[in-house]
Amino acid sequence: MNDFASLPMPLRPGSRLLPSEEGRRASALAALWSHVCQHRQLPFLLIAAFYLILPNLPLLLSAHVLGATPHGYINLEYLIIGVASVFLPRSAVFLLLAVDSLADLAYTICYAYQFPVGDLLSSVRYLPQLPVNRVLGGIAFLVLLLAICALLAWFRPRFHQNLRTAVTLLVLIALLTPIDWLSGQNPLSHRDTATLSFRIARSPVLTLLWRQVKTVRASGGPPNASERSASAQVLMLLDSHSSAAGSPNVVLVLVESWGLLRDPHLAQALAAPYDDPRVASRYKVSYGSVPFTGLTVPGEARELCHSTIGFGIIQSSTEHMEQCLPAYFHARGYQDLAIHGYVGKMFYRSTWYRNLGFDQLWFERLLKREGLPVCHGAFPGICDASIAHWIGSSLLSVDQQKPEFIYWVTLNSHIPVPAHPELPDDSVCATQPALQNSIPLCSWFRLVRSVHQSVQQTALGATARPTIFILVGDHAPPFSDPKLRSQFSSTQVPYVMLTPVEIAAR
Repeated sequence: MNDFASLPMPLRPGSRLLPSEEGRRASALAALWSHVCQHRQLPFLLIAAFYLILPNLPLLLSAHVLGATPHGYINLEYLIIGVASVFLPRSAVFLLLAVDSLADLAYTICYAYQFPVGDLLSSVRYLPQLPVNRVLGGIAFLVLLLAICALLAWFRPRFHQNLRTAVTLLVLIALLTPIDWLSGQNPLSHRDTATLSFRIARSPVLTLLWRQVKTVRASGGPPNASERSASAQVLMLLDSHSSAAGSPNVVLVLVESWGLLRDPHLAQALAAPYDDPRVASRYKVSYGSVPFTGLTVPGEARELCHSTIGFGIIQSSTEHMEQCLPAYFHARGYQDLAIHGYVGKMFYRSTWYRNLGFDQLWFERLLKREGLPVCHGAFPGICDASIAHWIGSSLLSVDQQKPEFIYWVTLNSHIPVPAHPELPDDSVCATQPALQNSIPLCSWFRLVRSVHQSVQQTALGATARPTIFILVGDHAPPFSDPKLRSQFSSTQVPYVMLTPVEIAAR
């Protein structure tokens, strides 16, 4: 029996004998994995690394889905929750992580798109109007985020290592916190210059609470204060006209993400279509800038109502709407039209445009019926250039009994912009050094310039009645790259106004 037991056992096909050292290591790893699966416990350094890295990965990796990157690489609040996790039950840890993750997502969007927290929450209702691929991408992102929260809550440090875990995480917090203060990236440090071009750490819950406090304090002033607008320049001209029959048409274009470039050469190249001698022979071209706050809807409130009411315009009172441009033009015998290349349900534009007093509303569905093509982008909708040409051929070339006020919000330059816009090939980016090394900036430039080119062509073809054109940005482009954001003013947007020479001479 002993002799038989000493004989080597037959090997299975494809197997091999392990040396004693390798066998011990394999046994140790198997024992560790068995211990982890059974007790859900890991070495304290691994737990600390998990809290440092894992919950920050989804936001960093999903920038193309959100169109935004987090304002800082490391969320310090995850590390604080990691310290508390060694003393709290798993359910409480998961709840804290989930809440902070949602706050982190909200802060990322608020920072990138300059949303106040209240406006972001009120905009959740418009999620069904987003493109399907972005909705599905957002759902997948949230599932991944919650899965990571569950994973972090599930595992604990090994027995007797709770204190080491807490101390390690506290050391990480102590090391990371001063970096942004010393580099000038923390807004509370009050430094005029920054030694780093990016932030290392972020605290979403703390930042959102602080911003909300500032919003509440600021709300002590008038909720609907007047704001300087580009459209006010048109009203000053029209006040000298008493007859509707002799009044010019007015085309107001709110250009999506047209921000004020800090580089004057690049800004001049963007407005180059108006340097055409044919334009100078028919129009007086004037430039300027106006302040902006928030995103597109606040920009609409600024230009339509000269107001800081922002998203409040969606549920504005009748009394306030009587102070807006449609009422002004109605009183002067104009016919009012509003045009947007996306669905009218987004931000309830089809409702509050009508409440403002617009006679006709043209959104994606009706424009498609007119044969206008669709362009891809962050919000697939009618191509901007085709809308400009349609305005010129269908509205401004016909001798209308009434003058027209046409309000158009462009779409295609919404961030994130496509890498290859559906535009005719050109070499404009190759001629501008600032555009050569940045695909997003080049794409944005081409899309905004396409609007100016198409409006220029429309202006040259408008013959039925003299027409005033005014184009103004809604907000600076919310690029996720801080270097790109820094190329634009954070407080001003540009405008350009084309006034027929026969009107400018009066």
